[in-house]
Formats: sequence, C-alpha cells, structure tokens
Amino acid sequence: MLYCKKCGVSVEGNPDYCPLCQGELAGTALGAQKYPAIQKKPNRLAFALKLAFMITLAAVVICAFIDYCVTGAAFGWWLYVAAGAATLWIAAAVALKLRENVAKSIFFTTVTGVLLTFLWDRGTGYTGWSVDYVLPISLIAAMLAMAVTSRILKLPIEQYIYYMILDIIFALVPLILILTGAVTLIPLSLASVAASVLSLAALVIFEGRAVKAEIIRRTHL
Repeated sequence: MLYCKKCGVSVEGNPDYCPLCQGELAGTALGAQKYPAIQKKPNRLAFALKLAFMITLAAVVICAFIDYCVTGAAFGWWLYVAAGAATLWIAAAVALKLRENVAKSIFFTTVTGVLLTFLWDRGTGYTGWSVDYVLPISLIAAMLAMAVTSRILKLPIEQYIYYMILDIIFALVPLILILTGAVTLIPLSLASVAASVLSLAALVIFEGRAVKAEIIRRTHL
C-alpha cells in the first residue's frame, strides 16, 4: 500500500500525490484510484523568486555587455554588480531558510550579509567600507527590526530574546574595531555600540526575569 512519509498515513488506491500534503508517496499501489485528482495550487512565492532571480541575472548580463562595449575589457565594473547581486541572494536564501523564526532569520541574515560584504571589500582591494558603514548600519538595523517585528507580530519574548541578546553582543564588535584602530568612521561605530548598550539596558530593566531565565536555560546553570 502507498504511504506518505511526511504525514505518516497509508493511502488506498493509486494516487500520484498524498491527498493531505501533496507530497510524494512511497510503497506499492493497491487497487484503482479512489480519490479525485487534486490540482496543485500555484506557488506564488516560488514564481516571484524565480522571476526576481531571472531579472537579477539579466541585469548582470546587461551590465557585462555594456561594460565590454564601453571599455573593451572582459572583467570590469560589472563584476561589482555581480558580487552585489550574489551577496543579496545569499542573504535572501538565509532569510527564507529561517523564515519560520523571525528573530533567528534577522540575526543570521545580518551576520551573513556582514561577512559577505567584508569578503567583498577584501577582494576588491579593501577600503574599509564594510566595517565603516555596512557593519554598524546592519547591526543597528537588525536590533530595530527585531524590536519592531516582535511588537507587530506580538511574539512571546521567549521566541526572540536569545537572538536579540546575540545581536546586542554582536553590535559591540565595532567597539573592538575602534580600540584596535580598524575603523576610520568612528561616530557611526559608536552609534552601534550606544544602541547595543541601550538595548541591553532596556532588556534588563523591562524583561529582567526573562533574560535571567534564558541565560540559565542556555547555560544550564
């Protein structure tokens, strides 16, 4: 008899897909089809992503064509466009992969974006824009995004406090860079540090018990 590994149910007849989840069936079919054929609903998100990817790819190809026609060089400024597009799509893939947990998605998307832009900066001669601008702006944006989405979606604090604390700690990285002289735009990095300190203070003052409980749970104290 056919059965669905995902749903854990046996299915009579000879259907092409599980009538519950539309997933593939395993096993051997017994008898004729007993269920009416169910037409799959179009996945609009998948179509939108494919369309966006096609548009991005077309933009990169057009930029490469224009660059070659103008400069005559096979490798020129269009590589920056390609690198930027790749960075965007990798970060988007991380966000989609972790979309079930909004706070986790925001945190790891931020980390991925920061690391990729740093590698991009290093690979193009390193001018420091990744740590002077992208790092502090991304960290501030991530803290704001977590605070706003948690309120809008009315998430229980247990669902986002861990990643909020991680983001706050991560936002202190610019302080290390300032002390080591690795950044030149100090005010923006200090703004990230200040936002981190204020966010941590707000968590301790307003959600002190939850913070303590999460630390005990994570450290098994």
